[in-house]
Amino acid sequence: MTIEIGEFNGVPMRVARADGASRGGVVVLHQAPGYTPQIAEWLERLASHGFTAVAPMLHHRRGEDVVDPFGFPSIEEFALAMPGDDSTGADIASAIELLHDFGIDAARIGVLGFSFGGRAALVAALDGSVAAAASYYANGIIEPAYGEHPGLQALGNRLPALTTPWLGLFGADDFLLAEGELDAIERALDDAAAAAQVVRYEGAGHAFDLEEFMPGMPSPLVPEAAEDARTRTLAFFEQHLG
Repeated sequence: MTIEIGEFNGVPMRVARADGASRGGVVVLHQAPGYTPQIAEWLERLASHGFTAVAPMLHHRRGEDVVDPFGFPSIEEFALAMPGDDSTGADIASAIELLHDFGIDAARIGVLGFSFGGRAALVAALDGSVAAAASYYANGIIEPAYGEHPGLQALGNRLPALTTPWLGLFGADDFLLAEGELDAIERALDDAAAAAQVVRYEGAGHAFDLEEFMPGMPSPLVPEAAEDARTRTLAFFEQHLG
C-alpha cells in the first residue's frame, strides 16, 4: 500500500487511502519524537481495514518530521520543545478538513494517538473535535508530564465532561505514569457521559507495542498486549465511525 506525502493548509501530511469507498477517517498522531515506522504501519493498517488515515507532522513548525530527544541539553528542554495543545489542535483540524475534502463527514472521523499523541487524541475528544478517540499509553493526563510547558497541562479536571467515546490503552507498569494515575483516570471518568474505557495490560510498560523504544533500553514489546490493543482499536473505530 502506498503512503502519499503531501501538504494541506501548510501542514505536511502522510495519507493512506482505503481501496474503494472509505468507511471513515482516522487522524493518527505520533509520539513525541515525531513520525516513525510505527505511524506508517498504522496508516497502512487502517487503510487495509477500509479507513482513510492521515498523519500530520506535528513538528513542522520546527521544519522537521522527527526531533532527536538526545539533541537537547536535558529531557526538560525536550519537553518544553513539544508543540502545545493549541498548535497540535490546529494541525488536527487541518487533517480533519483534509478528510472532509475526501468526502468523509464529521460523524465518521476519529483520532488515534501514541504517548504524546495519545494525550493529544484525548484533548481532541475533550474538545469534541472528533467522533471517537483512542490513546496508546498517553501520559500527562492526571499528572503533568511535560514540566513547566504552559501548553501541555494536566487534563484530570476535564475528564468528567468527556462526551466523545474514548479508548485508553496502557501498560500497567508504564514508568511515565504517576503512581495510581490509572485509578485516578478511571475515577475521573465515572461521571462522564462518554463511552470511555481504560484497558490495563499487566506486565507491560510504555510503548508495549514496539520492538524498540529508546536506544540502549530493553525491548518494551509485549506481543500479547500489542495484539489485543490492535484488535480493540480497530473494533473501536469500526463501532464508532460506522
